[in-house]
Amino acid sequence: MNCLVTGGSGYLGSALIKYITPKFNSISNFDTNKNDGQKGLYIKGDILNFDQILSATKNIDIIYHCIAKVPITKNSAEFIKVNEIGTENLLKAASINNVKKIIFVSSSAVFGIPKKIPILEEDERNPVEKYGLSKKKGEDLCFQYIKNGLDITIIRPRTILGDNRLGIFSILFEWIEKNQKLPVLNHGNNFYQFVDIEDLVVAIYKSSLLQGSNVFNIGAEKFDTIKNTLNTLIEKARSQSQIKNINQNIMFKILTILSRMNFVPLQDYHLKVYGESVYFDITKSKKILNWSPKYSSSESMIKSYESYIYQKKNGELSNKSSPHNSILKKGLLKYAQIFI
Repeated sequence: MNCLVTGGSGYLGSALIKYITPKFNSISNFDTNKNDGQKGLYIKGDILNFDQILSATKNIDIIYHCIAKVPITKNSAEFIKVNEIGTENLLKAASINNVKKIIFVSSSAVFGIPKKIPILEEDERNPVEKYGLSKKKGEDLCFQYIKNGLDITIIRPRTILGDNRLGIFSILFEWIEKNQKLPVLNHGNNFYQFVDIEDLVVAIYKSSLLQGSNVFNIGAEKFDTIKNTLNTLIEKARSQSQIKNINQNIMFKILTILSRMNFVPLQDYHLKVYGESVYFDITKSKKILNWSPKYSSSESMIKSYESYIYQKKNGELSNKSSPHNSILKKGLLKYAQIFI
């Protein structure tokens, strides 16, 4: 079997390639950047260049489509280009080259602020910001090509945590390391589900072995409120940090304005969903994929924090190719502790 991973140099793509390398004859990474520590064939290419992706998908049996512009890029034009046009280029190329199976990695952001919980695969998708809308449109393209005969499975992961996951969490981890206050909404009593990177790549791999198109929501089986998850991490880190509710705090109002002005790395979506209960029903994924997540949300949070501490101690916190495993620039958020 010959596999192609788009975005194979990114956080998810790299973890996926590492996991599936022993399982297939040939694995290629299609990306604009090379991951020097990675085995397999590297194909330098841009998903927006149709000829390049058409060439890369020749003689490929399975495509894992991981390329995406993520929310913290805060660039609506890039969301449309990469997440929509890029996805259409891939699907068109796969159709021409008779690719047997495609896995499209989507996002829980397609559901926006859920009207009910837990969220099921067939629930209404109602994104509340540009990134979620672009991923919904990517899904819609998949549904169109499924009707035309392509075998496509859509994977929707909850917020990813685990080894080497930094990005927006690097700010939280720095506050905990420095014994600073941690802001929450609704007193942190909302239930919030994450998914560990190790559990996610297993689900993605297992979904590629099934014939027939499908949709799977992927998340931790064990999760808790934001308050309890953070308190577990604080205790594990032996930090003196305290949780502070900011619903009525001037900081929350300021953050909302600054986010829209791009002066802080947070998306408007982050602020809207942070105080809400958001979690999937993973019954379908467990049953059909024969998949069961190993890690709770708290365990994954601890793994991420320990990666942050290890990399900092060893001078490895320089910016990497993926925003998900890089230290995020705080912008004006560096003054947040004054207002909490």
